[in-house]
Amino acid sequence: TVDDDDDDDDSDIEIEALFTSLLHKVGKYNAEAVTLSYDDNNNNHTQPISMLRQAFHIARDAHKNQCRKSGEPYITHPLGVAHIIADMELDLASLLTALLHDTVEDTNVTLGDIEETFGREISQCVDGVTKIARIAFTSYEEQQSENYRKLILAMSKDIRVVLVKLADRLHNMRTLQYMSKEKQQRIARETMEIYAPLAHRLGIYTVKTELEDLCFRYLKPKKFKALEQQIKIAEVELKQYDEEVVVILEKLMKDAGLGVNSSLLVKGRTKGLWSIYNKMKRQDIELDDVHDVIGFRIILEDVAACYQALGILHANFKPVPGRIKDLIALPKPNGYQSLHTTVIGPRGKKVEIQIRTKEMDDIAESGIAAHWIYKQGQGGGSSNSKDSNQFAWLRQLVDDVVQQSDPKAMLQSVKEDLFAKEVLVFSPTGELYPLARGSSVLDFAYKVHSDIGAHCTGAKVNGRIASIRYLLQNGDVVHIMTSKSQNPKREWLKHVRTSKAKSRIRAWLKRHQKENSAAMGKKQIEEGLDKYSRSDDAGKKEYQRKLDHLLTTFKLRDENHLFTALGYGQLSLKNVMTEIFGSAAIATANNDWSDLSTRNDRDSQVLNKSQSVLSDLPSNNSNGNGIVVGRERNILLSFCRNCSPLRGDNIKGVITKGKGIKVHRTGCKYLSESDDALCVDVTWDKSVKNVTLRPVQLQVICSDSPGVLADMSRAITSLGMNIGNVSLKKIKNGRGLARFEVMLGNLYELENLMVQLRQEEGVLSVSRR
Repeated sequence: TVDDDDDDDDSDIEIEALFTSLLHKVGKYNAEAVTLSYDDNNNNHTQPISMLRQAFHIARDAHKNQCRKSGEPYITHPLGVAHIIADMELDLASLLTALLHDTVEDTNVTLGDIEETFGREISQCVDGVTKIARIAFTSYEEQQSENYRKLILAMSKDIRVVLVKLADRLHNMRTLQYMSKEKQQRIARETMEIYAPLAHRLGIYTVKTELEDLCFRYLKPKKFKALEQQIKIAEVELKQYDEEVVVILEKLMKDAGLGVNSSLLVKGRTKGLWSIYNKMKRQDIELDDVHDVIGFRIILEDVAACYQALGILHANFKPVPGRIKDLIALPKPNGYQSLHTTVIGPRGKKVEIQIRTKEMDDIAESGIAAHWIYKQGQGGGSSNSKDSNQFAWLRQLVDDVVQQSDPKAMLQSVKEDLFAKEVLVFSPTGELYPLARGSSVLDFAYKVHSDIGAHCTGAKVNGRIASIRYLLQNGDVVHIMTSKSQNPKREWLKHVRTSKAKSRIRAWLKRHQKENSAAMGKKQIEEGLDKYSRSDDAGKKEYQRKLDHLLTTFKLRDENHLFTALGYGQLSLKNVMTEIFGSAAIATANNDWSDLSTRNDRDSQVLNKSQSVLSDLPSNNSNGNGIVVGRERNILLSFCRNCSPLRGDNIKGVITKGKGIKVHRTGCKYLSESDDALCVDVTWDKSVKNVTLRPVQLQVICSDSPGVLADMSRAITSLGMNIGNVSLKKIKNGRGLARFEVMLGNLYELENLMVQLRQEEGVLSVSRR
């Protein structure tokens, strides 16, 4: 119709205007990126077309019949992402990736098409941003874990991949109001757990702050609106104080001869709402008591001027003890550098001031994006020790992701690494090592090198002997002591905090267990050959002649895998000998086999994982647990008390001695410590309707005020759920820690309960233990 055509025309005009404004924004910092073109002979253009416009045309045509939840044409999203990339002042490749990032995932455009048109660099970046969508996953959580794995591995090769992904998530968060409430909560929580911490680790303050504030709006809407209103009421006074302090600081610097040649910049900025809310909650104070709602920055020409400015401030204002930080000499791992001080300023108020150079300020605002830009401006490509230090955490993150095979464990490891607050310690040679707060001597040993960690016996910390369990403090000088006879032990897992140490200890324990099993299996083969052949080398020669046949028959990779399978009990020695010498020959030695089998059974100490063993396990006739093992429904089961699986959780079984199969949630620490050979696939039985209620432990951080515990208990019982046990204890900063044991039937009930509790006044966080 005519009206529809008019709407389409208006939409096309708006889209073209959005692209034109993008070109204008890019042109301000990179004019060449706007005009850079190539001859497109396939389409017979009379004039070369810019690469940016070509990418825009491809994306617009590919998304032509797609709309967003808001009703807007889908192309507005890639354009929005490109605008955020332009705000970061990134290069042409990043802009092209932003425009094309959804074409492969959501349209018929392929990576081959992109590589043919724009080259391999752009196709690899687009591939890194594209989600894994063509694989069948058992759960949303598993799919997201694999998406994160892919993203982290991709960004280790090209950091621009994660910058585009952050811009993509930021634009999605800006338009989240069009999603259902359930999706708003899920996406906001995912963003707060992964993307905001990732932006923080990359040092991109502007993106981090906006992501956190947008998440705050959807995760705690009442608290967000209340704080937003408080800030608006105080806005006039805050602005006046901002202007007053800026004038005073500018005059002090200029009077001291700093800021000549227009190199001085003094500015104030209000902190993000989420940051203010967290400080109020952490210190149990009101907005009026938050002294750094506005933070002030003094930008100077060079480092010497920064230290001079710090002296001037302390000569004119009284500094607050313990609030001075030199992050120029000791930068944060993400490259952040600045001098921090808090002084008693005008009107007797505490004023937080940061002093840094222009380059430091750019990196403080845009983090790794600014670092990358400066590097490009200096010729790019070459790495140095500063680069190496800045990207060390990323290399470690990639290493941990590669080590983890379980999706949930991998995701938890990533969250821990991203969220971790740091403690800074020194080696005896003065080298600085950042570690997660709560790290032990053993964590430090593994941080230095995996072999040093594996043989660590203790340390000298500040010249004094300390055990591997000693928790490191800021400024500790640590000298690790080792012994070749020392090896990792299972109890070490209780004394480490970092994911690297945990993964290396578990890997050593599993490898050592395999080595023991292989040695045991080799011993069984030797005894079997000796027992049967009764001649010098005849049995060994026959074994070597039949080795390839054995590997093919039992579907094993090599001889070592044959030994390991025997040691674990996955293969019967009698079956192996039968394949070598034939069943008729074996039948004549039945008496000998019985003696040997008894000894081998005693030596292996490992239950058989095969289906024959599963069928021999004791029966559980009630079947109320609703678990299927293979095709069996009546196998004796128990549930791990630590992780307490609920119907709907991703689960795995572990064969135990005398107790059948123990069921764990994937990601349970006891599952990750179990022998792989004893793990079996288990699923929830969909045919079972009446599932037994199971106890689930919930941990709630709340304000320590009258009536909060009663309100939470009432919220639980209002959903028809029974509380098995409850406890409450005081923790620091006027908060309380409540633990509830609630009887639940499935994961949906748990999620519903957690949403209900989070909405209660005074509840700060809810988590499943």
